[in-house]
Amino acid sequence: MPTRYSGDVVTPMEPIFRAENVRIDAGGSPAIERLTFASSGSNVAFVGAPRALFEAACGLRAVTSGTLRIGGLEPREALALETIASAPADVPVPPRWTAMDLAIESARLAGHGRRDRRRLAEAAVHAMQLDARARLGAAALSVKRAALLAAAIATDAPLLVIEDFTPGLPDAEARALARVFVTAAKGRRWALFAGRLALSSPLGLEAEEAVLFSGGRFAYAGMPAEIATRERTFSVRTSGAAAGVLADKLRERGADVDADESGRALTVTMPEGLTTLDLVTIARAADVVVVELQPLSGAVG
Repeated sequence: MPTRYSGDVVTPMEPIFRAENVRIDAGGSPAIERLTFASSGSNVAFVGAPRALFEAACGLRAVTSGTLRIGGLEPREALALETIASAPADVPVPPRWTAMDLAIESARLAGHGRRDRRRLAEAAVHAMQLDARARLGAAALSVKRAALLAAAIATDAPLLVIEDFTPGLPDAEARALARVFVTAAKGRRWALFAGRLALSSPLGLEAEEAVLFSGGRFAYAGMPAEIATRERTFSVRTSGAAAGVLADKLRERGADVDADESGRALTVTMPEGLTTLDLVTIARAADVVVVELQPLSGAVG
Protein backbone atom coordinates (compact mmCIF):
# COMPACT_ATOMS: atom_id res chain seq x y z
CA MET A 1 0.00 0.00 0.00
CA PRO A 2 1.33 3.49 -0.74
CA THR A 3 2.56 5.48 2.25
CA ARG A 4 2.37 9.07 3.40
CA TYR A 5 5.40 10.54 5.16
CA SER A 6 4.91 13.03 8.00
CA GLY A 7 8.06 13.86 9.90
CA ASP A 8 9.43 10.56 11.18
CA VAL A 9 6.04 8.87 11.04
CA VAL A 10 5.03 6.70 8.08
CA THR A 11 1.29 6.02 7.70
CA PRO A 12 -0.48 3.99 5.01
CA MET A 13 -2.44 5.97 2.43
CA GLU A 14 -5.93 4.92 1.44
CA PRO A 15 -6.12 3.05 -1.87
CA ILE A 16 -7.00 5.23 -4.85
CA PHE A 17 -9.96 2.97 -5.52
CA ARG A 18 -11.92 0.63 -3.28
CA ALA A 19 -15.19 -1.01 -4.29
CA GLU A 20 -17.33 -3.39 -2.29
CA ASN A 21 -20.16 -5.13 -4.16
CA VAL A 22 -20.70 -2.02 -6.29
CA ARG A 23 -23.46 -1.73 -8.87
CA ILE A 24 -23.71 1.29 -11.16
CA ASP A 25 -26.61 1.73 -13.56
CA ALA A 26 -26.62 3.56 -16.89
CA GLY A 27 -29.62 3.88 -19.18
CA GLY A 28 -31.83 1.95 -16.77
CA SER A 29 -29.67 -1.19 -16.64
CA PRO A 30 -26.46 -2.22 -14.84
CA ALA A 31 -23.29 -0.93 -16.47
CA ILE A 32 -21.25 -2.71 -13.82
CA GLU A 33 -22.30 -4.91 -10.92
CA ARG A 34 -20.89 -7.00 -8.09
CA LEU A 35 -17.59 -5.11 -8.34
CA THR A 36 -15.31 -5.75 -5.37
CA PHE A 37 -11.72 -4.62 -5.66
CA ALA A 38 -9.07 -2.42 -4.04
CA SER A 39 -6.19 -0.87 -5.99
CA SER A 40 -2.65 -0.87 -4.64
CA GLY A 41 -0.67 1.55 -6.84
CA SER A 42 -0.18 5.30 -6.58
CA ASN A 43 -0.79 5.75 -10.31
CA VAL A 44 -3.42 3.33 -11.58
CA ALA A 45 -4.75 2.71 -15.09
CA PHE A 46 -8.29 1.34 -15.34
CA VAL A 47 -8.41 -0.34 -18.74
CA GLY A 48 -11.66 -1.23 -20.49
CA ALA A 49 -13.88 -0.05 -17.63
CA PRO A 50 -17.39 1.19 -18.49
CA ARG A 51 -17.54 4.98 -18.64
CA ALA A 52 -20.18 4.84 -15.92
CA LEU A 53 -17.43 3.78 -13.50
CA PHE A 54 -15.33 6.81 -14.43
CA GLU A 55 -18.38 9.04 -13.94
CA ALA A 56 -19.09 7.48 -10.54
CA ALA A 57 -15.45 7.88 -9.49
CA CYS A 58 -15.73 11.59 -10.38
CA GLY A 59 -18.96 11.98 -8.41
CA LEU A 60 -20.93 12.59 -11.61
CA ARG A 61 -23.03 9.41 -11.38
CA ALA A 62 -24.62 7.81 -8.34
CA VAL A 63 -23.66 4.36 -7.15
CA THR A 64 -26.81 2.24 -7.26
CA SER A 65 -25.69 -0.09 -4.49
CA GLY A 66 -22.56 -1.11 -2.65
CA THR A 67 -19.69 1.07 -1.45
CA LEU A 68 -17.25 3.02 -3.63
CA ARG A 69 -14.38 4.97 -2.11
CA ILE A 70 -11.90 7.17 -3.97
CA GLY A 71 -8.87 7.98 -1.84
CA GLY A 72 -10.82 6.72 1.18
CA LEU A 73 -13.88 8.91 0.64
CA GLU A 74 -17.22 8.64 -1.12
CA PRO A 75 -16.64 10.42 -4.48
CA ARG A 76 -18.95 13.39 -3.89
CA GLU A 77 -17.52 13.85 -0.40
CA ALA A 78 -14.01 13.77 -1.90
CA LEU A 79 -15.02 16.46 -4.40
CA ALA A 80 -16.53 18.61 -1.65
CA LEU A 81 -13.36 18.29 0.43
CA GLU A 82 -11.19 18.99 -2.63
CA THR A 83 -9.20 15.77 -2.27
CA ILE A 84 -9.88 14.75 -5.88
CA ALA A 85 -10.23 16.58 -9.18
CA SER A 86 -11.56 15.07 -12.39
CA ALA A 87 -10.64 15.64 -16.02
CA PRO A 88 -13.05 14.21 -18.61
CA ALA A 89 -11.38 14.20 -22.02
CA ASP A 90 -13.67 16.47 -24.03
CA VAL A 91 -15.74 18.88 -21.96
CA PRO A 92 -17.13 21.90 -23.87
CA VAL A 93 -15.33 25.12 -22.95
CA PRO A 94 -16.46 28.68 -23.80
CA PRO A 95 -14.58 29.38 -27.06
CA ARG A 96 -13.35 32.80 -25.96
CA TRP A 97 -11.77 31.40 -22.80
CA THR A 98 -8.04 30.86 -22.56
CA ALA A 99 -6.28 28.04 -20.72
CA MET A 100 -5.62 30.55 -17.94
CA ASP A 101 -9.32 31.47 -17.71
CA LEU A 102 -10.23 27.81 -17.42
CA ALA A 103 -7.58 27.06 -14.79
CA ILE A 104 -8.53 30.11 -12.69
CA GLU A 105 -12.20 29.12 -12.78
CA SER A 106 -11.32 25.57 -11.79
CA ALA A 107 -9.25 26.80 -8.85
CA ARG A 108 -12.10 29.14 -7.85
CA LEU A 109 -14.63 26.29 -7.89
CA ALA A 110 -12.24 24.30 -5.71
CA GLY A 111 -12.56 27.02 -3.07
CA HIS A 112 -9.26 28.86 -3.43
CA GLY A 113 -9.05 32.61 -2.78
CA ARG A 114 -8.28 35.15 -5.49
CA ARG A 115 -4.52 35.25 -4.91
CA ASP A 116 -4.11 31.49 -4.57
CA ARG A 117 -6.28 30.67 -7.55
CA ARG A 118 -4.12 32.80 -9.88
CA ARG A 119 -0.92 31.34 -8.47
CA LEU A 120 -2.21 27.77 -8.89
CA ALA A 121 -3.57 28.49 -12.37
CA GLU A 122 -0.31 30.04 -13.58
CA ALA A 123 1.68 27.08 -12.25
CA ALA A 124 -0.67 24.52 -13.86
CA VAL A 125 -0.75 26.26 -17.25
CA HIS A 126 3.02 26.57 -17.22
CA ALA A 127 3.45 22.91 -16.21
CA MET A 128 1.23 21.81 -19.12
CA GLN A 129 3.30 24.03 -21.47
CA LEU A 130 0.30 26.07 -22.65
CA ASP A 131 0.05 29.59 -24.04
CA ALA A 132 -1.85 31.33 -21.25
CA ARG A 133 -3.35 33.94 -23.63
CA ALA A 134 -4.46 31.78 -26.57
CA ARG A 135 -8.22 31.27 -26.87
CA LEU A 136 -9.37 27.68 -26.81
CA GLY A 137 -12.16 27.98 -29.40
CA ALA A 138 -9.85 27.54 -32.38
CA ALA A 139 -7.20 25.51 -30.58
CA ALA A 140 -6.05 22.06 -31.63
CA LEU A 141 -7.58 19.07 -29.86
CA SER A 142 -4.36 18.36 -27.99
CA VAL A 143 -4.30 21.93 -26.66
CA LYS A 144 -7.91 21.76 -25.47
CA ARG A 145 -7.22 18.51 -23.66
CA ALA A 146 -4.05 19.91 -22.14
CA ALA A 147 -6.08 22.87 -20.87
CA LEU A 148 -8.57 20.49 -19.20
CA LEU A 149 -5.69 18.68 -17.50
CA ALA A 150 -4.24 22.02 -16.37
CA ALA A 151 -7.63 22.93 -14.92
CA ALA A 152 -7.65 19.73 -12.86
CA ILE A 153 -4.10 20.34 -11.64
CA ALA A 154 -5.01 23.94 -10.72
CA THR A 155 -7.43 22.67 -8.07
CA ASP A 156 -4.36 21.50 -6.11
CA ALA A 157 -6.14 18.21 -5.36
CA PRO A 158 -3.77 15.39 -4.38
CA LEU A 159 -5.62 12.82 -6.53
CA LEU A 160 -6.57 13.27 -10.20
CA VAL A 161 -9.25 11.11 -11.85
CA ILE A 162 -8.72 11.49 -15.57
CA GLU A 163 -10.13 10.12 -18.79
CA ASP A 164 -7.67 9.05 -21.46
CA PHE A 165 -6.73 12.21 -23.36
CA THR A 166 -4.78 10.52 -26.18
CA PRO A 167 -7.47 8.97 -28.48
CA GLY A 168 -7.81 10.75 -31.81
CA LEU A 169 -4.38 12.36 -31.59
CA PRO A 170 -1.44 11.55 -33.88
CA ASP A 171 0.97 9.26 -32.06
CA ALA A 172 3.67 11.91 -31.68
CA GLU A 173 1.18 14.43 -30.21
CA ALA A 174 -0.32 11.81 -27.90
CA ARG A 175 3.09 10.84 -26.53
CA ALA A 176 4.17 14.47 -26.13
CA LEU A 177 1.00 15.36 -24.24
CA ALA A 178 1.29 12.29 -22.03
CA ARG A 179 4.92 13.13 -21.27
CA VAL A 180 4.00 16.68 -20.28
CA PHE A 181 1.14 15.49 -18.07
CA VAL A 182 3.24 12.89 -16.26
CA THR A 183 5.79 15.59 -15.42
CA ALA A 184 3.14 18.14 -14.44
CA ALA A 185 1.38 15.64 -12.16
CA LYS A 186 4.49 14.73 -10.15
CA GLY A 187 3.65 14.69 -6.45
CA ARG A 188 0.04 13.71 -7.08
CA ARG A 189 -1.62 10.35 -7.47
CA TRP A 190 -3.76 9.69 -10.52
CA ALA A 191 -6.33 7.25 -11.82
CA LEU A 192 -6.49 6.99 -15.60
CA PHE A 193 -9.52 5.46 -17.36
CA ALA A 194 -8.56 4.21 -20.81
CA GLY A 195 -9.68 1.75 -23.45
CA ARG A 196 -6.13 0.46 -23.84
CA LEU A 197 -2.76 1.14 -22.22
CA ALA A 198 0.35 1.27 -24.39
CA LEU A 199 3.15 -0.14 -22.28
CA SER A 200 5.81 2.03 -23.94
CA SER A 201 3.85 5.28 -23.58
CA PRO A 202 4.68 7.76 -20.81
CA LEU A 203 1.40 6.81 -19.10
CA GLY A 204 2.16 3.09 -19.37
CA LEU A 205 5.65 3.59 -18.01
CA GLU A 206 4.40 5.70 -15.09
CA ALA A 207 1.41 3.51 -14.13
CA GLU A 208 2.19 1.26 -11.18
CA GLU A 209 -0.90 -0.88 -11.64
CA ALA A 210 -3.29 -1.74 -14.46
CA VAL A 211 -6.83 -2.83 -13.59
CA LEU A 212 -8.50 -4.65 -16.47
CA PHE A 213 -12.22 -4.88 -17.13
CA SER A 214 -14.08 -7.00 -19.65
CA GLY A 215 -17.79 -6.98 -20.35
CA GLY A 216 -18.43 -4.62 -17.44
CA ARG A 217 -16.63 -6.77 -14.86
CA PHE A 218 -13.27 -6.70 -13.14
CA ALA A 219 -10.99 -9.21 -14.88
CA TYR A 220 -7.46 -8.83 -13.53
CA ALA A 221 -5.02 -6.43 -11.88
CA GLY A 222 -1.25 -6.29 -11.86
CA MET A 223 1.80 -4.38 -12.99
CA PRO A 224 1.39 -3.34 -16.64
CA ALA A 225 4.57 -5.09 -17.75
CA GLU A 226 3.47 -8.31 -16.06
CA ILE A 227 0.02 -8.22 -17.69
CA ALA A 228 1.53 -7.66 -21.12
CA THR A 229 3.31 -11.02 -20.86
CA ARG A 230 0.20 -13.00 -19.88
CA GLU A 231 -0.50 -14.27 -23.37
CA ARG A 232 -2.24 -17.37 -22.03
CA THR A 233 -4.67 -15.55 -19.73
CA PHE A 234 -8.10 -14.78 -21.15
CA SER A 235 -11.25 -12.98 -20.14
CA VAL A 236 -14.19 -15.23 -20.99
CA ARG A 237 -17.91 -14.44 -20.97
CA THR A 238 -20.47 -17.15 -21.50
CA SER A 239 -24.20 -17.79 -21.67
CA GLY A 240 -26.27 -20.88 -21.09
CA ALA A 241 -27.99 -22.58 -18.19
CA ALA A 242 -24.88 -24.66 -17.38
CA ALA A 243 -22.42 -21.76 -17.50
CA GLY A 244 -21.18 -22.49 -13.99
CA VAL A 245 -20.04 -25.96 -15.08
CA LEU A 246 -17.42 -24.60 -17.49
CA ALA A 247 -15.08 -23.41 -14.73
CA ASP A 248 -14.97 -26.90 -13.21
CA LYS A 249 -14.39 -28.53 -16.60
CA LEU A 250 -11.49 -26.17 -17.34
CA ARG A 251 -9.93 -26.77 -13.92
CA GLU A 252 -10.07 -30.50 -14.63
CA ARG A 253 -7.88 -29.79 -17.67
CA GLY A 254 -5.33 -27.89 -15.58
CA ALA A 255 -6.52 -24.31 -16.15
CA ASP A 256 -6.40 -21.68 -13.41
CA VAL A 257 -9.92 -20.20 -13.34
CA ASP A 258 -11.44 -17.28 -11.45
CA ALA A 259 -15.22 -17.00 -11.88
CA ASP A 260 -17.80 -14.48 -10.74
CA GLU A 261 -20.83 -15.51 -8.70
CA SER A 262 -22.91 -16.35 -11.76
CA GLY A 263 -20.19 -18.52 -13.31
CA ARG A 264 -20.69 -16.71 -16.61
CA ALA A 265 -17.66 -14.41 -16.42
CA LEU A 266 -14.26 -16.08 -16.08
CA THR A 267 -10.60 -15.19 -16.06
CA VAL A 268 -8.79 -18.26 -17.37
CA THR A 269 -5.06 -18.96 -17.46
CA MET A 270 -4.50 -21.81 -19.88
CA PRO A 271 -1.83 -24.46 -19.24
CA GLU A 272 0.59 -25.43 -21.96
CA GLY A 273 -1.14 -27.71 -24.44
CA LEU A 274 -4.65 -26.34 -23.86
CA THR A 275 -5.78 -24.03 -26.67
CA THR A 276 -8.63 -21.59 -27.12
CA LEU A 277 -10.17 -24.10 -29.52
CA ASP A 278 -10.10 -26.63 -26.68
CA LEU A 279 -11.83 -24.11 -24.43
CA VAL A 280 -14.62 -23.52 -26.94
CA THR A 281 -14.98 -27.29 -27.52
CA ILE A 282 -15.21 -27.96 -23.77
CA ALA A 283 -17.83 -25.22 -23.48
CA ARG A 284 -19.86 -26.59 -26.36
CA ALA A 285 -19.83 -30.09 -24.81
CA ALA A 286 -21.18 -28.54 -21.59
CA ASP A 287 -23.92 -26.73 -23.53
CA VAL A 288 -22.29 -23.36 -22.82
CA VAL A 289 -21.91 -20.60 -25.43
CA VAL A 290 -18.72 -18.52 -25.36
CA VAL A 291 -19.77 -14.96 -26.25
CA GLU A 292 -16.40 -13.29 -25.59
CA LEU A 293 -12.84 -14.58 -25.47
CA GLN A 294 -10.19 -11.87 -25.07
CA PRO A 295 -6.51 -12.18 -24.13
CA LEU A 296 -5.64 -9.90 -21.24
CA SER A 297 -2.33 -9.03 -22.89
CA GLY A 298 -4.26 -7.36 -25.71
CA ALA A 299 -5.35 -4.54 -23.39
CA VAL A 300 -1.82 -3.68 -22.32
CA GLY A 301 1.19 -3.75 -24.60
